[in-house]
Amino acid sequence: MEHAHPHPHPRPHIINIVVEVDGKNKHVSFDHNTVTGRAIREKAEAPLTDDLTRLVHGKPSGGNIALDDKVEIHEGERFVALPTGTVS
Repeated sequence: MEHAHPHPHPRPHIINIVVEVDGKNKHVSFDHNTVTGRAIREKAEAPLTDDLTRLVHGKPSGGNIALDDKVEIHEGERFVALPTGTVS
Protein backbone atom coordinates (compact mmCIF):
# COMPACT_ATOMS: atom_id res chain seq x y z
CA MET A 1 0.00 0.00 0.00
CA GLU A 2 1.19 3.48 -0.81
CA HIS A 3 1.35 5.74 2.21
CA ALA A 4 0.75 9.47 1.90
CA HIS A 5 3.99 11.36 2.21
CA PRO A 6 4.20 12.66 5.78
CA HIS A 7 5.48 16.11 4.80
CA PRO A 8 3.31 18.62 2.97
CA HIS A 9 4.52 19.55 -0.46
CA PRO A 10 6.83 22.54 -0.46
CA ARG A 11 5.06 25.71 -1.44
CA PRO A 12 5.38 26.48 -5.12
CA HIS A 13 7.97 29.06 -6.04
CA ILE A 14 6.40 32.51 -6.09
CA ILE A 15 7.43 34.90 -8.84
CA ASN A 16 6.82 38.59 -8.23
CA ILE A 17 6.49 41.02 -11.11
CA VAL A 18 5.51 44.66 -11.33
CA VAL A 19 2.89 45.91 -13.77
CA GLU A 20 2.51 49.65 -14.27
CA VAL A 21 -1.17 50.50 -14.72
CA ASP A 22 -2.31 54.14 -14.97
CA GLY A 23 1.10 55.26 -13.73
CA LYS A 24 0.85 53.11 -10.58
CA ASN A 25 3.04 50.08 -9.96
CA LYS A 26 0.98 46.99 -9.15
CA HIS A 27 2.90 44.17 -7.52
CA VAL A 28 1.64 40.86 -8.86
CA SER A 29 2.62 37.33 -7.81
CA PHE A 30 2.32 34.08 -9.70
CA ASP A 31 3.19 30.56 -8.60
CA HIS A 32 4.35 29.49 -12.07
CA ASN A 33 6.63 31.16 -14.56
CA THR A 34 4.59 30.77 -17.75
CA VAL A 35 1.52 32.99 -17.71
CA THR A 36 -0.80 34.48 -20.30
CA GLY A 37 -1.20 38.12 -21.17
CA ARG A 38 -4.76 37.80 -19.88
CA ALA A 39 -3.61 36.52 -16.48
CA ILE A 40 -1.14 39.38 -16.04
CA ARG A 41 -3.78 41.98 -16.93
CA GLU A 42 -6.37 40.40 -14.63
CA LYS A 43 -4.03 40.17 -11.65
CA ALA A 44 -2.85 43.75 -12.17
CA GLU A 45 -6.46 44.93 -12.67
CA ALA A 46 -5.51 46.36 -16.05
CA PRO A 47 -8.19 46.61 -18.74
CA LEU A 48 -8.06 43.57 -21.01
CA THR A 49 -8.10 45.99 -23.94
CA ASP A 50 -4.81 47.59 -22.83
CA ASP A 51 -1.60 46.77 -24.61
CA LEU A 52 0.75 44.93 -22.28
CA THR A 53 4.47 45.23 -22.87
CA ARG A 54 7.56 44.02 -21.03
CA LEU A 55 9.85 46.82 -19.87
CA VAL A 56 13.57 46.36 -20.49
CA HIS A 57 15.76 49.04 -18.89
CA GLY A 58 12.59 51.08 -18.42
CA LYS A 59 11.61 51.02 -22.09
CA PRO A 60 8.78 49.00 -23.66
CA SER A 61 10.32 46.06 -25.49
CA GLY A 62 8.96 43.30 -27.67
CA GLY A 63 5.58 44.75 -28.55
CA ASN A 64 2.11 43.93 -27.27
CA ILE A 65 1.53 40.71 -25.36
CA ALA A 66 -1.86 39.49 -26.56
CA LEU A 67 -4.40 37.95 -24.16
CA ASP A 68 -3.61 34.38 -25.21
CA ASP A 69 0.15 34.84 -25.60
CA LYS A 70 2.17 32.79 -23.15
CA VAL A 71 4.96 34.73 -21.46
CA GLU A 72 7.79 33.41 -19.35
CA ILE A 73 8.17 35.72 -16.37
CA HIS A 74 11.13 36.13 -14.05
CA GLU A 75 11.40 37.53 -10.54
CA GLY A 76 11.31 41.32 -10.48
CA GLU A 77 10.41 41.81 -14.13
CA ARG A 78 8.44 44.90 -15.04
CA PHE A 79 5.58 45.29 -17.48
CA VAL A 80 3.44 48.24 -18.48
CA ALA A 81 -0.23 48.23 -19.47
CA LEU A 82 -1.27 51.13 -21.69
CA PRO A 83 -4.40 51.89 -23.69
CA THR A 84 -4.01 50.59 -27.24
CA GLY A 85 -2.23 53.00 -29.51
CA THR A 86 -0.14 54.79 -26.91
CA VAL A 87 2.92 52.57 -27.36
CA SER A 88 4.85 53.92 -30.34
